[in-house]
Amino acid sequence: MLLRSILLVLLSGVFIPHARADDKTWIILNNNFKGAISLNFNQDYPCLTRPLLEEWGVRHMLLDQLKWTKQYCLTKHSAEQFSFKLWYRPEAGLLTLLFPEEAINPQQNGVATSRWDDGITALFSNYRLDIDRQRARYSWEQSGSDATIVLDNGLNVGPWRLRYQNTIWRDRKGNHGSYTRSYSLWRSIRALRARLTMGDGTTSGAMFDSFSFRGAALASDESMYPDSWRSFTPWINGYARSEAEVTIHQNGERVYRIHVPPGSFTINDFYPPDPQGNLELTVQESDGSERTRTLPWSVMPNLTGDRVFNYELTGGRYKPWMGSDKDRFLQSTFAWGVGWGTTLFAGLQQGEDYASQVAGIGKNLAGLGALSADISSARYTQQEKTLRGEVLRLRYAKAFFTTRTNVTASLQWYPKNGSYRTLEEKISRADMLRYDWDDDNGARAIHGQSEINQSFNEDSTLSLTWDWTRSRKQHASRQSLTLNLNTRWKELDISLYGGRERYQSNPAEMVLGLNFSVPLSLGSHTVNAGYVSEIQSRGQDSQGINLYGSALSDYSMRYDVTAQHVAHGDDELKMSARYQYNSGEANLSMTRGGKQRDYHLDISGSLLAHRGGIVTGQQMGDTMALVDIPGTSGVAFYNQFGSVTNASGEMLVSYMTPWRVNRITVDTYNLPDGVKLENQELEVVPTSGAVVKVGF
Repeated sequence: MLLRSILLVLLSGVFIPHARADDKTWIILNNNFKGAISLNFNQDYPCLTRPLLEEWGVRHMLLDQLKWTKQYCLTKHSAEQFSFKLWYRPEAGLLTLLFPEEAINPQQNGVATSRWDDGITALFSNYRLDIDRQRARYSWEQSGSDATIVLDNGLNVGPWRLRYQNTIWRDRKGNHGSYTRSYSLWRSIRALRARLTMGDGTTSGAMFDSFSFRGAALASDESMYPDSWRSFTPWINGYARSEAEVTIHQNGERVYRIHVPPGSFTINDFYPPDPQGNLELTVQESDGSERTRTLPWSVMPNLTGDRVFNYELTGGRYKPWMGSDKDRFLQSTFAWGVGWGTTLFAGLQQGEDYASQVAGIGKNLAGLGALSADISSARYTQQEKTLRGEVLRLRYAKAFFTTRTNVTASLQWYPKNGSYRTLEEKISRADMLRYDWDDDNGARAIHGQSEINQSFNEDSTLSLTWDWTRSRKQHASRQSLTLNLNTRWKELDISLYGGRERYQSNPAEMVLGLNFSVPLSLGSHTVNAGYVSEIQSRGQDSQGINLYGSALSDYSMRYDVTAQHVAHGDDELKMSARYQYNSGEANLSMTRGGKQRDYHLDISGSLLAHRGGIVTGQQMGDTMALVDIPGTSGVAFYNQFGSVTNASGEMLVSYMTPWRVNRITVDTYNLPDGVKLENQELEVVPTSGAVVKVGF
């Protein structure tokens, strides 16, 4: 049955209608709007394919009983047999459907396959210019300026995405040059719900450690799955005291941004791109104040939905961050949801004089969380010695939604007399051995990690992280503990952080920081005044005052000033200003202390060329939108802070969530005089990497 379902999806993939077709049919199913889609008709009878019905939430058990024509369309007889009623009005382009309630999965939030939009043909570039000027503090240093231009370029043609990232640099000595950071050609394959990548990429970290490579890969893309196939999709709730910019970061990278009006807000169209890594939600108010909290989010690696098959096939060369390409390798992994919340998974990895295997099982324990166990083995040759080893791993994850608590933990055990290393560790060790050095990875005994994130309310969060490694070499054991608390009491924002690290043969190093700030009125604007302090057990203690806020009538200028006293060191003064404008962003900062005089300037933005001309904007993410209101300038949208439509009526929206419904909403409170729009909100469903055009 599983193979038949996969075959139907593969064969019917060519019949999945595309959202860019000129003739659209409006769909109403059980009084719910399902979008305007391209639909084939035979004598005014629509071709309803299995993927389309699956998208609309028809239960899998019922789909297996339906009958299909040679064109993979639902037959009239089968529709009548199961009481599927439909009415088509060709003059209105409207198809109304009435399905029995028991035929629909009420929790199904399917991928909108019929509305996926590959976007327009476009050539674009994200740019960032960094200039740093430093005054020499020591005799061996040289005063001067360093400059760097970072370019992230892209070309979209249909479903194909070409990406090229390069950097141009010049240092204070007059040396200059450029280098390529990465290049790739990729596309999503809808029928397989997968991505094909050629060039530079990153392997999945679900079974083997993730690393960069140059080669080719075909891997399942879980972001294309219906929500019923995937792990929990977070609904993120928050509160904005004023018009605010809301951003989400994962693993240090900004992955989502939206502009929200005052009051409560809910983000339900975002799915984290990485199954691992903390999510940080930042609400930046119009007065310049910011509140950041860690979101309770976790996904058990390798855990898939029942009857869902995930895979990855990758081959090429290991690509270090700097330097030339290294060893060749092949990697393949799969995970299969066999039913009853159970997933079986396994993987093979083959490198030069290296081979590794992994096999394991994962179980969804419902209210108790999720647990997985696996064993990995590696065999490799270095310096004419053949080494081998194993590692046994347990992983656990649980999100307690009633208490807004998130817990993740992992434990790895390395059996005695083994010398397990990952492929990347084996390659790195080869470089060390050339200098008669060696690492301590072969002596590892136990490695444990745990993390607890607790959200008390929209303004209060606590996170606790523990990392511990025990080695069979006494000096190689280590452990670290970090604590972060962010809360708000009345008008006072409080941040407390602490950390403790210890290597077995060295004294522990501890740090404790306390920051708090309070808003003060200054005319029509608000200035936030704060106190910052940090105590270090083996470093220099510091304390100071901090002032930050916004300026200009549209709050597009943000500033930050910190005066800091360093014990037994030079006092410091740090100043920065950020200006966000329609076509980009500029940052200027300065640090002064003792003999130190450091200045920094960066300017960033984007350029996009399409059939209608060239548009400038703020830096863009992976998936974007081009808003078009012909001949109407000055219109703002909640999706993009600090930008309005240009003289041609166009504006770039930097961040869209691929494979999901995105709503482009007009800021009706600040419409230019005389401007009235019939539609104040439109929906788009972009594919990954697309530039979708939205016309109002």
